[in-house]
Amino acid sequence: MTANSNVLRIPNRPAATQTGVAVPPSTTSAPAPFGNRATRRAIKKVLDSRGEDAVLLPVGAVLDGLTSAALTALRREITRAKVEGKLLFRCGNCNAPVYLTGRHLNSTGDGRTAHFAHRSGTPAACDWRTPDVLRSTGSEQFKGAQEGETHQRLKHCLADSLRCDPDFSEPLVEKRIVDGYGQSRTPDVFSHFKGQPVAFEIQLARQTLTTLMERTAFYERTGIKLVWVTSAHELAALSSQAFRDIYLAAGGRIFAVDAASYERSEETCTFHLRELSLEPCIQHPFAIYNRWLDRMVGPGAILMPDGQRHAEGQRAYATALAEKFQAKAPGLLYNIRTAIAANNDMNRVAAEWSALAKLIGARDLRQAIQDELPRVLRWLQTVEKLNTSTAEGRDTMAKLVAARAAQILSSRTGKHWIPLLEHVSDVVPAVKAVLTRDLGTAMIRLKVSAGRLHPFHIYHRHMISALHPWLAFWLLAKAPQGLAPHKRLP
Repeated sequence: MTANSNVLRIPNRPAATQTGVAVPPSTTSAPAPFGNRATRRAIKKVLDSRGEDAVLLPVGAVLDGLTSAALTALRREITRAKVEGKLLFRCGNCNAPVYLTGRHLNSTGDGRTAHFAHRSGTPAACDWRTPDVLRSTGSEQFKGAQEGETHQRLKHCLADSLRCDPDFSEPLVEKRIVDGYGQSRTPDVFSHFKGQPVAFEIQLARQTLTTLMERTAFYERTGIKLVWVTSAHELAALSSQAFRDIYLAAGGRIFAVDAASYERSEETCTFHLRELSLEPCIQHPFAIYNRWLDRMVGPGAILMPDGQRHAEGQRAYATALAEKFQAKAPGLLYNIRTAIAANNDMNRVAAEWSALAKLIGARDLRQAIQDELPRVLRWLQTVEKLNTSTAEGRDTMAKLVAARAAQILSSRTGKHWIPLLEHVSDVVPAVKAVLTRDLGTAMIRLKVSAGRLHPFHIYHRHMISALHPWLAFWLLAKAPQGLAPHKRLP
């Protein structure tokens, strides 16, 4: 390729296998209300094609149990399937394709205020009419010229940072790349790291998830590592769903470029970016809240495989929360876990429960017993034992996990714990292997039964996270709220 060429052509090849200072927190608000869902959830039922057989489900059964992380994961799953020419959800009334929109979400950012909308406008014959809002909102937010000025400045700051590192080739700004099918993309900055092609895309404005996923699919198809980068100066924007779609899929982590990261690159002769990562904190009366932890990272972290980055981010979040609980309330956690394991009367640890609930903003013991939380916590303890058991005791523990899951589903609150059971099955292979087809059928039967699903795992997310931190990212991860646009990192 010559220095004056305008197009870089990349042959198609399979994508690679996926194997500080903190920003002060804002106070957390009480659980947000459901909002006026009736006006937005015009689509009452959807045909869910994710399993072996398509199932017609009430929209609430699909959405109300989604945490912020789960909502992002489902949005990405739906969009990825669309990019691949597949449809996961159809309108239960007209059978037209639908997508999951993140517009009008309240501060919780979870599925309780999400809704489905027809992908190409509501068909004339469908009574479940939804507005056509599938479009980019970036130009609205940045008014064109403002976005261009900031974007240009950051692109050149990023390119200058890359030039400091001899392991990167000369960075190319806005170099058009064409794949073997004639499709093209123009990354903001393109370079090679020790021969590995790397594309950097700077994300400032809100864009549709379809746009993000199409770019991701293009770079995967051409074997180019994609790195999303944002600005460190507009942290308030990170609470929008468009940014959640990026950093929650990366384990609560996102890169940022600014003058300080350039200076670090220049000083060390090694390319650096800021990495913002969600860190859980415990402080009465703020309960459990998140803040942005800020650190400088080099190529090892920046070019880490996506799957590894996601897993490490979740583990770091869980570890940080566990360490803080160990420092603040070790005796409380031990006594409660012991009582649950022994199936004791929970009123024996009412004082410990009340003290812990006050510290983390959890619901009181009376409400927990009414919602049958102790039964679920006992099942989670069994899941942990199954996941760490030796070959000799694995069969016995597997049967106990299945039996206790069946007990939860057959209880009066079973319907409301289904999202938690499904998530644990998805992330713990040992659990998925022991949950029978009959249990899956029972879950579907409960989902389509009369009555709204209440997301008990969200109501009790603080106590579940305290006792089982490995679930904390799924339950608690979201951007800090209330940061003004002028809030900046040092």
